[in-house]
Amino acid sequence: MWRWGRHWKHRENYNDTGSDDMLYLSEAGEGKVYVMLGVGGGQRLRQKLYSMGLNPGVKFRVITNNGRGPVGVEVRDTRLAIGRGMAQRVKIRENGS
Repeated sequence: MWRWGRHWKHRENYNDTGSDDMLYLSEAGEGKVYVMLGVGGGQRLRQKLYSMGLNPGVKFRVITNNGRGPVGVEVRDTRLAIGRGMAQRVKIRENGS
């Protein structure tokens, strides 16, 4: 019998940074610059974020994050609103960490 629990680290989108400074976009502070590490979701979510310019390694600034509703980010001179559910799956770290 196949079990998800034993094989989840082998999925394409798994990115274990092994560092304590990793957090999710939904936890980011306003006005700070972050680096995207990866996405903890399915292929459709990854494709959607990548098509908007949020790729692993890209630097972006959080414009708004009040703990409710979408998270506003500025990436490559473009402002985006990322829904809270999507933001809870985007792995980031603070730039310079």
